Amino acid sequence: MFKQQLVQKQTQKMIMSIKMQQSMQILQMPVLELDQLIAEEIATNPALEEKVIQVENTKENARECTSAQETQDSANIDPVANTDEQDINAELQWLNNDDIWAHSFTDKSKISRELEKYNFQQALIIGTQTLQDDLLQQFRLSNNKPEDLQIAEQIIGNIDDNGYLSCSIEEISQTLHCTKELVAKILEQVQSLEPAGIGARDLKECLLIQLKSKGRGNSPESLIISNFLTELATRKYTKISKALKISLSQVKKYALKISDLNPKPCKNFSLPALRIIPDIFLEKTPGGYEITINSKHLQRLCISRLYKKILKNKSCSKEAIQFIRKKLASAQDLLNGLSLREQTLKKVTKCIIKQQPDFITHGISKLKPLTLREIAEKIHIHTSTVSRAISNKYIQTPYGTFAIKTFFSQAIFCEGEELSNRKIKLAVDELIKTEDSKKPLSDQKIVKLLAVKKMQISRRTVTKYRNALKIPAASLRKR
Repeated sequence: MFKQQLVQKQTQKMIMSIKMQQSMQILQMPVLELDQLIAEEIATNPALEEKVIQVENTKENARECTSAQETQDSANIDPVANTDEQDINAELQWLNNDDIWAHSFTDKSKISRELEKYNFQQALIIGTQTLQDDLLQQFRLSNNKPEDLQIAEQIIGNIDDNGYLSCSIEEISQTLHCTKELVAKILEQVQSLEPAGIGARDLKECLLIQLKSKGRGNSPESLIISNFLTELATRKYTKISKALKISLSQVKKYALKISDLNPKPCKNFSLPALRIIPDIFLEKTPGGYEITINSKHLQRLCISRLYKKILKNKSCSKEAIQFIRKKLASAQDLLNGLSLREQTLKKVTKCIIKQQPDFITHGISKLKPLTLREIAEKIHIHTSTVSRAISNKYIQTPYGTFAIKTFFSQAIFCEGEELSNRKIKLAVDELIKTEDSKKPLSDQKIVKLLAVKKMQISRRTVTKYRNALKIPAASLRKR
């Protein structure tokens, strides 16, 4: 019989401190996210400041400075001391009177200045009109009734990136409490917009809408799409020829016209262009190659000297002192996290480049197999730390800008030699790109051609890599 009892047990477990958690988060952040974190921290932490960049004086400025210095010396005035004293008194008055420690301090003016300064949205993407905005603008030109516009907004809001409607008419009808007939009517109007094929519920409807927009709604191509789409996809032209009682050459002619239609109407829609800011720079120098970490954050931040002085002021209240100490500690933790991020990134990148010497001389095609564990063991850190260090990071090299994860790949053993699976994928892709479209290479033929290049792999592996590259089988590539 089971009994309830208290048992004392001693166990060991790792508890992550807040400092460690923040450090790990900072390590994982790419440059753009780090910019935003720092802007928010500057706005919410008065103890964190940006360093003032000293501009070199011209001769004229130098003469003015000298003249001013002589005047100050003759008057025995220390302007720096006076300014510091004034600043300290102003800050003390603010700290003692505003009770800012009693609530979450946020300088909203600082936030807006920082956001305006770094303009994160512009840094991430180049502003452009979205697909939904474009479709709504088109719809309003033909129908501006409020009730119809509400339904159109619901339909357009549920169109996915490929241009297909991702929900049913019934769902929209229930959401807006309107009839299915009205939703179907508005959907038909949305489907008449550009690009042709927008708002379709499946591939068949998408292709038929495109034919209808070209005035070929009752054409042989429309008949083939309506009744033989599966056979068309698998190139069973003989079956289509017999069913429609037309020649094989005619079926191929219609199939060629259908292939000109766009199965993803929004694919060519101008999408926002992502802007990549490298976290690491690999530069060629007279002495070899140099690795530089994008550490502009650490260079421009410092802890407020003014707040350190305020701590020593006897007129500062107890609550204000606690507030300042908390903010100073938070600022120091951020600086430590940024410093550790820079050191770890540099250490990891140096090890990666050292393990990939052929990349330096020949480029990306000469990458060797490499795993996170190998790097972790060589620089004596945990595998998860390496993973965080390379997450969403980019490196700018003489051969282009690459995601750091590009340098990692699994090994394939070929004739006693280790080859990167990335290298084999590139070889498969190159063979297919240069093949004769009338006689495309089968997977078995690719195996033989790779063997000539001393890449001994099975047909199954070629099929797996071809599928990973999203390349169809030989029968579907034939023209």
